Amino acid sequence: MTIAAALSILTTCYGFNTFAQVVVDNPVERITVGGLPLGNRVSTSPGWPFGLPHTRVALEGVLAWSDGDTLSVELPDQRIIRFQLDYKTRYFPEVGAGVAASFHMTDFVRVESEVDNKGLRAESVRFLRKASVAERGEILQSPEIMQPGHANLLGDRDLDPAADDRRLTLVSKPEPIATYVPTGVADAGRLSTPGMIAEIRRKVNESFENLPSLRAKQVTSMFRSSSKPVKWIPDGVVTAEIAYEEDRESYTDLKINGKQSISAPLTVDSDFMRSMDKAWSTGDFKTISHCIFSELGDSDFSPAGTERSDGQTLLIYDFRGRRSSACVGINFRSQISYPGFKGSMKVGQNGEILHVELEARDIPAAFPLDRAERSVDFATVRIGAADYLLPQTAYWFGCFRNTYACFLNRVDFRDYRRFGADSTVKFGN
Repeated sequence: MTIAAALSILTTCYGFNTFAQVVVDNPVERITVGGLPLGNRVSTSPGWPFGLPHTRVALEGVLAWSDGDTLSVELPDQRIIRFQLDYKTRYFPEVGAGVAASFHMTDFVRVESEVDNKGLRAESVRFLRKASVAERGEILQSPEIMQPGHANLLGDRDLDPAADDRRLTLVSKPEPIATYVPTGVADAGRLSTPGMIAEIRRKVNESFENLPSLRAKQVTSMFRSSSKPVKWIPDGVVTAEIAYEEDRESYTDLKINGKQSISAPLTVDSDFMRSMDKAWSTGDFKTISHCIFSELGDSDFSPAGTERSDGQTLLIYDFRGRRSSACVGINFRSQISYPGFKGSMKVGQNGEILHVELEARDIPAAFPLDRAERSVDFATVRIGAADYLLPQTAYWFGCFRNTYACFLNRVDFRDYRRFGADSTVKFGN
């Protein structure tokens, strides 16, 4: 069957095939999620969690974000649903004109929608009530409300002063930031050295701040499997020229299986890449490492041993991240989840991170996928007179819930060069 989904981890999307359709016993089944009726469907499959196209779906939840083209609602089980909006969508806000901009972030709404080939298309959005204090606190820490490069049309609601828990007397008091330890040869004795994580954090931040504008070739090889043991079947190759400038990525020369994409503009952004139901990497130049250290404290890392590789000793650390992290997002059609995660990193003798692994944890039970993992290997690249630590090879792996219908995407980055320059650079040793 055709690829019809996308899974994203750390704002990175994956494409994978839908698999054999499963017909329900009852020819017409009433769909419910969290006790809410969703409509009627005659069949279901892993690739169509809300039923086949034209199924009517009604969901209730808290408004998070809208740009006029899509509307994000968080359900009670913390799944995010991104509804498509069009000129036919009707709006019934608490007050004001019947437009999306009349709603507020944290409004509790009911969305009547219909399944189409892209996900869920909203037919109507109706205000039900203001969110509770707990619901408001939940949505205000969701990465969904802070989508970079896009304005949120939804208005804000002032916090209730009596329920505002952002007070110095109520928050925990951290210890002083550890002093950086001198850089030296990595060994097992340094794993628990005070300040070691602080030194690694400094190296990560420096690498991020010094990253130049650059170009590279991105080659994504896609595979799928539905057997045990896994047998990877080639499922296509997607190539693109990727440019990183002013903290943003753009893509040109987009080709699928060697053929130019007819539907793609000359230059596209990450949102367009994710909309194509293929395998995409976005955000890699910022690196997983920077995202992890921007959200985790030093105490969230624990020593896990050492490893010899390429003539040097690597320090290994394990870590865990909370739910609603901007570092992990899983996307399938209209559904998005920001689950917790666990992972590990391998650190070189100079404090540079050479390998990162992430695994999504506590994915909502109603989400179509129950496994999502990612790994990235970094290498030193010389551009001009300076060396930079950049992604070299990445793997994305995921499976449909309770099945062996899985996918694996390998992404290779080649021919790094400075933005605007013709000369290419190679990975160092």
